[in-house]
Amino acid sequence: MSWVFFSAQSLMALINRKVEIADTRYEIVKLMNTIVEAETGLRGYLLTGSVQFLEPYNRSAKETSLLFSQIKSLEKDFPGFKSSLATLDTLIKEKFSIIESTLQVQLAAGSYSPHLRLSNDASKALIEKIRVEIDQLDKVMQSEAALVDVELSLTINSLKLGSLIVVLLIITILLINYRRTIWLFEHASSSQELAEEFGYLAMHDALTHLPNRRNFEQYLKKSISQANRHSQKVGLLYMDLDGFKLINDQYGHHVGDDALVSAVAMINGVLRDFDFLARVGGDEFALVVQNFNNANELLILANRIIQALKTPVMTIGKDDVLMGVSIGIATYPDQVKNIKALITAADEAMYKAKATGKNQAFFHA
Repeated sequence: MSWVFFSAQSLMALINRKVEIADTRYEIVKLMNTIVEAETGLRGYLLTGSVQFLEPYNRSAKETSLLFSQIKSLEKDFPGFKSSLATLDTLIKEKFSIIESTLQVQLAAGSYSPHLRLSNDASKALIEKIRVEIDQLDKVMQSEAALVDVELSLTINSLKLGSLIVVLLIITILLINYRRTIWLFEHASSSQELAEEFGYLAMHDALTHLPNRRNFEQYLKKSISQANRHSQKVGLLYMDLDGFKLINDQYGHHVGDDALVSAVAMINGVLRDFDFLARVGGDEFALVVQNFNNANELLILANRIIQALKTPVMTIGKDDVLMGVSIGIATYPDQVKNIKALITAADEAMYKAKATGKNQAFFHA
């Protein structure tokens, strides 16, 4: 009887441990998101000069500090955290030090400073280091979850081998602790669904539901690897919406969000099923194109996107709300030879399109 009671108690403790692991994995994913949101908020301020973007930046910065403290408090429960947490502490402080320095320079400038760009190599390298350490924390959690699953399986199998008295005792325990036990089992059974949901949130933009920058970079890497194997080409269209800041300033951010969603729907309406569209910044998008024969096809696609956005994205009262798009185009391997160069080339071509009149497409020279 004592053995039965001990096994039942072990089962309850393992389920509680699984719940704790699921909650911690959620906080780890959320930590990465708050760091990215802080950088996105500041990037919006640098691009627009609007102090309204500082509020989401300040909020995300505070949330980052709080989340990191909460995760660090679990170091005794998860010893595997120690090395990554020490590195993360240094990286996060360095990241926000860079962001704060950038903010101070921008505030001192009093207007948009074109030399300030958070997308520089040092900043990208730092965010990737942070992502690596956060992924390592999640791997620790996955290992812990796997160990708990093994122990759960052994404990449950052991209980199955018990006698009728064991079964009756378990039923009695479940009845006594009915509400708590049911909740714990439901929470444990839904952990896989939670993990899938967190995975989706980590790889997609919350507003448009498009793939985010991390998803885009992984897809582009995979596309280029496939292109190398089959001697194919990869086209990249970097897009920046023209007039988005004006809509935000004139009608407010809630209307700006609706306009952004409407613009995405218009762009998707002219794409093929296998074209890959991602949101990589506030009003910046990237389109990965495969299965084309020559660069002229990319220009035709870009012009279709430009033409689609000549239709008002929405109507407010009697006013049609319009938005254009500037597009930069680069191809692999015809123009560039690696992923980094492809992104840089398309980005530079996009800025050239924007600087020479907007609402047009330019190829990388």
